[in-house]
Amino acid sequence: MSDTVGGAHALRGQERLSLPQVRLDDLLDEVRSRMSEISTAHERLRTLLEAVVSIGEGLDLDPLLLRIAETATSLVNARYGALGVIGEDGEMSQFIPVGLEPHEISSIDHWPRGEGILGLLIKEPEPLRLGDVSEHPESRGFPEGHPVMRSFLGVPIRIRDRVFGNLYMTDKQDGTQFTVDDELLLRALATAAGTAIENAQLFAQTQSRETWLDASGQITTRLLSGAPPEEVLRLVARRARLMAHADVAVIAMPGEEPGTLTVRVWDGPDEDAPPGHRNVLGPRSTVATGIRGASLTCAPDTLLGRVYLSGRHVQTNISEYCDRDVEFLARLGLGPVLVLPFGPPDGARGVLFLARTAEQEEFQNSWMGMLSSFANQAAVALELAEARLDSERLSVLEDRDRIARDLHDTVIQRLYATAITLMGTVRRIDDSASADRVQRAVNDLDDTIRQIRSTIFALQHSGDEASTLRSQVLDLVNSASDTLGFAPRLLTQGPVDNTVDETVGAHLSAVLRELLSNAARHAKATSVDVELSVSDDEVVLRVSDNGCGIPEGVARSGLRNMASRAEELGGSMAVATGPGEGTVVEWSAPVRLPEAAAGDMPAPALGD
Repeated sequence: MSDTVGGAHALRGQERLSLPQVRLDDLLDEVRSRMSEISTAHERLRTLLEAVVSIGEGLDLDPLLLRIAETATSLVNARYGALGVIGEDGEMSQFIPVGLEPHEISSIDHWPRGEGILGLLIKEPEPLRLGDVSEHPESRGFPEGHPVMRSFLGVPIRIRDRVFGNLYMTDKQDGTQFTVDDELLLRALATAAGTAIENAQLFAQTQSRETWLDASGQITTRLLSGAPPEEVLRLVARRARLMAHADVAVIAMPGEEPGTLTVRVWDGPDEDAPPGHRNVLGPRSTVATGIRGASLTCAPDTLLGRVYLSGRHVQTNISEYCDRDVEFLARLGLGPVLVLPFGPPDGARGVLFLARTAEQEEFQNSWMGMLSSFANQAAVALELAEARLDSERLSVLEDRDRIARDLHDTVIQRLYATAITLMGTVRRIDDSASADRVQRAVNDLDDTIRQIRSTIFALQHSGDEASTLRSQVLDLVNSASDTLGFAPRLLTQGPVDNTVDETVGAHLSAVLRELLSNAARHAKATSVDVELSVSDDEVVLRVSDNGCGIPEGVARSGLRNMASRAEELGGSMAVATGPGEGTVVEWSAPVRLPEAAAGDMPAPALGD
């Protein structure tokens, strides 16, 4: 009996001991579970902080976007991830994938275009978590060659109140579904990513603004320092191309024909390329040479005309325009283009054409204001510089007119008075040697007066110096110095540039070239005099030398040709020569021809 009672007491004692032990084990398991959850949460929070720090490094936008996509994929342990950028038109403009092997990328027919589930996030920018993508009613399947994906987590990236793009995550590495915690982590990362992207964009805009200010300063400095307008236009095109990250920059300005634009400047990357470098646009000799100077139509229905006439920029793709003037650009493989008015909208002086190769993305709209201001400021600076050059040119012409007036009213009159005095003195001199010496001095004064008068005509001439008959004659005489071995003497008299028409001047230049050539090859002369005199109705060219003369029996085909030309113009030619007496050729023609006769004249070619 006592044993039975003792056993019962022992059993109850064991029950009292086991019940607390069971509760303690449960509590310990719960504590361990909570600790594991805390540790996991702590680890994910640390991972999130590291991710935020990593995407905050660097301010270059393209590497930043790739780093955000890679960090987001790692943060939620996804197998595949991507970042889609939404363009100004609300469509997906850029797609950055993560987790695909190169062979998988090459087998995909095309990147997602923002349709289906991805398009849903664009239309409704709110977090989206799915267990199976294919079961959603908005699902459109995958492009051919695209890996099959099941679970999905998408979160928008916002910059203030604007949606920049979306983060897309699919298929966790462990095969489970994306959780609420994954969504919270990705949303937190997207918030930090929005700030990092905004900072990168602001940094890029600051750099572009500094580049713009530097370029504007360079252009203004070059213009004010007196640089030629063509050099400044090349600088404008170069800096605009670099600022816009374009492959081609063209500046076209109004041409000689109404309703046309002439390409003044072509700038491409091959302009800076080292010898032998092959550009995607081809050699410079083929591209730039063929385009610079081309005449383009600026009708309202053409790309360039639309910008030039309206004063508003156009951003498009070259393939969308089929007008003849941009066909050559399409053949060069160009795609996105930006055409800006070169100058204020209400008074454009031309157009600035920027283009990229076909495979590149379009120009950012955020650059339009900066590029437009740059083009406007460059055009205004160019106009001010041209006005300054016109003012300087006018000042030079005024100085030339003043010098010519002083020469005529003072110098010539004094020389003329001196010559008259000497001529009167000659009659009173009994010594013939002294009288001859004074007479030679009078003749020299007379030649000097004629030369000064010729200089006065040159000073008063305001046309293009390179195209005047006087400058052509002077160039021929100067160039003959090398072949003759000495400088010929030149004397001009009368309004050479203002009276002789272009046809007669061309024949006269050809005759002078032939006469100087003959003197250099055959005359063996030590001096050659060239005299050109122009009266109201006749131009006379006289070339004399002190050489050996023209021997008998020598072919005179060149002289006959010159005489024939003079006769055809209505003039004449005389030749005086003798052994040891040198040669004198006097060639004359009317200063102007009737229009009908001028149109029928042959080309002024001469031969020996």
